[in-house]
Amino acid sequence: MSIHTARFKNKGVDKISIPLLFGMMSAGAFSGNVYANDLTYLEELGKRLFFENISLNQNMSCATCHAGSAGGTNGDSVTNNTDVAVTGSDGEGVGNLRPPTNQYVQFRTDAGDIVGLGNFKVCTVPFLGDVACGGAFWNGRAEGNLIEAFHNIDPFAGVGSEYEDMYRKYIGPLSDQAHASPFINPVEQALETKQDACKQVRDETIWGEQLYKYAWGSELRCGKRQIDKTFARFAIALSAWQMSKDNNRFDSKRDIALRNDADGQFPLDDFTAQENRGHDIFYNVGPVRGNCVFCHQSDPVNAGGVGPFERYTNDQFFNIGVPRNHDIPNDPEPDIGVELIAPNLGLPFGTNLGKHKVPTLRNVDKRPHSGFVKAYTHNGWFKSLEQLIHFYNTARVKPTCAPHIETAEQAIVNNCWPEPEFDVNRPPPFVVGGLGLSPQDEADLVAYLKTLSDGSSVQAPARYRLHIINESRLDHGDDGSSGPFGGLEDRADDAFGRF
Repeated sequence: MSIHTARFKNKGVDKISIPLLFGMMSAGAFSGNVYANDLTYLEELGKRLFFENISLNQNMSCATCHAGSAGGTNGDSVTNNTDVAVTGSDGEGVGNLRPPTNQYVQFRTDAGDIVGLGNFKVCTVPFLGDVACGGAFWNGRAEGNLIEAFHNIDPFAGVGSEYEDMYRKYIGPLSDQAHASPFINPVEQALETKQDACKQVRDETIWGEQLYKYAWGSELRCGKRQIDKTFARFAIALSAWQMSKDNNRFDSKRDIALRNDADGQFPLDDFTAQENRGHDIFYNVGPVRGNCVFCHQSDPVNAGGVGPFERYTNDQFFNIGVPRNHDIPNDPEPDIGVELIAPNLGLPFGTNLGKHKVPTLRNVDKRPHSGFVKAYTHNGWFKSLEQLIHFYNTARVKPTCAPHIETAEQAIVNNCWPEPEFDVNRPPPFVVGGLGLSPQDEADLVAYLKTLSDGSSVQAPARYRLHIINESRLDHGDDGSSGPFGGLEDRADDAFGRF
């Protein structure tokens, strides 16, 4: 019995089934294995890595903290309403921040362009001067060039230049975030080494070896000499899927209404009057100004919120004065935010203390059912959009709460706000904290934000079926009819030989 046959047997595929399965595959019964959104092999590898329980006790995946039904954030309502930070695979370890969304960070357009979050760098902004921007995680530490520049790993070594041509676009903050890596973080999926993660993929899944071979044209190897490169390729695959249409659907009420609108401009025909008013407050159209657009706009060219790929974030960092969340397990000290790495950019020490990434507002209210609780801001202190909008409106005008008032619900009842985590580096009140909005204005803003939730949700992948390679799934835009990769399909031949 070959080592591959032995692994199949361990995965529940017996020796009798294997020849029959191979014969069926040769006949093309499973030759496509393409999802409705036509994932490439690299994207499918990334999706399966994302949803597989690659963890210490095989009980936790990336999707545990980034649920499609909750807009790419934590899908556990009880945790959102209490601890906020998700307990790791070992049942004991826990982080100190709310999981950020993994959607609408970066995405691939039909034209093949990568849109969205840039690498961590200094941006020069009117009225603000030089500020930190870009990078993934709440503090931007997934800078975008760490795999090659910092870790000195060449993920394209040993494969043809075609792979670099296809896949280099997926290297950036998302690949750095995946490479960081939750798989081996002791408070997350908690595996001890990269090799442990690789071996789970190789030995415990039916798809691991084949998809890796199809995507990268080489065997999945977990040895000490190969593991750094293999792990970097896992990260690139995770990045590719997270940039895909499968993960960034653009099918919210706002998107559909904008596409169907007669002139493609606000007010939208398919919006309610309240939703259109909320848009106007968001974008400072008319006398009521919410000033949300100052931070929550990614496409300044299509001003007014009509850009088809608007992400509702400028990817900068701000301290809005969020109170400390004492419900996070072990009551950790407040996270200092981008101050951790901003001095590496030459920015003065202390000027970024307490600043965290401006999140996208897409799917900000997406939830699996109406009773589901979502948590907001980096520490999850707010439990509803209504609470958060009221804070943006009044944080600098209400009195400071007594020390025993610690939750948003208590603060609103007592008409006060607790002391912020860091009472420095805060925007002026006309941006955050003293907007002068009425209760109706706040409700209108919430109504508009709810139009940004996608109508459909990312689903876990279906059961994997072994199949003969389909060259058109190597890269988008290739129909596979003329072998455009000059023999790439030969090097990416099936992991178990030609049939």
